[in-house]
Amino acid sequence: MSEAKRDVRATDGSSLPVVVRALNSYGRTLRRVRPAHGRLNADALVEKAQKSAKLDDFGPDGWQEGFEILVDSINDEGNLSKLGRMILGGLIDTTLQMRLRVVDWANRHPEVAREQITAPIMVTGMPRTGTTLLSNLLDLDPQNRSLLAWEAAAVVPPPTLSNHREDPRIAASVKGSGQLSKLAPSVQAMHPMAATLPTECVTLLGGEFKSIHFETQGTFDAYGAWFETCDMVPAYEFHRLCLQMLQSTIPTQRWALKTPGHMWHLDAVYAVYPDARVVWTHRDPMKVVGSVASLNCTLHATNTDKVDFAGVGRRWRDKCLHGIKAGTEFRDRRGSDDTVFDLQYAELMDDPVGSVERIYRHFGMELDDLGRRKMQAWMEENPQDRFGRHRYTLDQFGLDADDLREQFADYVERYQVPSEG
Repeated sequence: MSEAKRDVRATDGSSLPVVVRALNSYGRTLRRVRPAHGRLNADALVEKAQKSAKLDDFGPDGWQEGFEILVDSINDEGNLSKLGRMILGGLIDTTLQMRLRVVDWANRHPEVAREQITAPIMVTGMPRTGTTLLSNLLDLDPQNRSLLAWEAAAVVPPPTLSNHREDPRIAASVKGSGQLSKLAPSVQAMHPMAATLPTECVTLLGGEFKSIHFETQGTFDAYGAWFETCDMVPAYEFHRLCLQMLQSTIPTQRWALKTPGHMWHLDAVYAVYPDARVVWTHRDPMKVVGSVASLNCTLHATNTDKVDFAGVGRRWRDKCLHGIKAGTEFRDRRGSDDTVFDLQYAELMDDPVGSVERIYRHFGMELDDLGRRKMQAWMEENPQDRFGRHRYTLDQFGLDADDLREQFADYVERYQVPSEG
């Protein structure tokens, strides 16, 4: 079988379609990595990934720490159903194989390392703050290139100009998204996605087993606590290597990327991308926390027989608070800095294209007429409620509005975040 066909993945590349990715790529071989008592076996996971990929070199050491902590956290805290163990085992298997293939490609194509990733746009902020909308708009500018959903978890072989629109991995991703919609039909209203739309670059960071997207699949507190303080520089170096591979076959002027997780580790972002242009989106925490809790409860429900709604609410409230604190402290240490642009969700919703133009002016860039017209047309074709309304209340997740106002008061004041009522 050709290398290209071996690397086809049914994946969207973000944290959402791991259900389908796991079921498609892993379910038939779960017994190889999970003993009878239901725990994932780290050694067997590694062995299976090497056998499936027909490769054995994982590259520089360091990834093992996050991998082992994640597996232990899944086993000890996940309270997963049989399906959930299949899904998480599949996610880890896919991540291990992706790392093996990226390392192998880099070894066989050393010229990839000479690719320059120049001044990437990095969109971040708390989840549910408009980062997806902004990412979709930035992708419409011909000067930008986004990480598309279908290519995120299948970096190798990198697509070429001739097959980028017809790669068989696109069809596989479309099929996978359809299966996910059957398993969790409400997800599309919460987080619209498609194979050819931009996605979060969490999968690339996950190649070092340092990524927030693992925690969207279940309660893994030990891993989450470790992730908040781990050294993310190696993860962003792996992230950069993946971008270099993708860029090596399709010339790229400027990357436009996004993930809320960047906010947690801006020091590492700038260590690897010193000329990064960061856009930090802000939204009323009263809307953010309930929305992100609702999304994660939906994802957890696929993997466990009983979801702790209040626990998920508290956990993601605290994650948002930590991300704000980490990002703000980094900016304070850095001092006066115009490489971060603050964008209010209310401004983005009121004038999406104008918001992009303001970002560009801040960074000394220019949005041409073609890019502007494409963005305007896309907004007309994609109203906010195209896939239905995402409905939730704070008390569903054991959250109190007055407590949230107090806990996020410093953030709201610091960044002048308007209330949504």
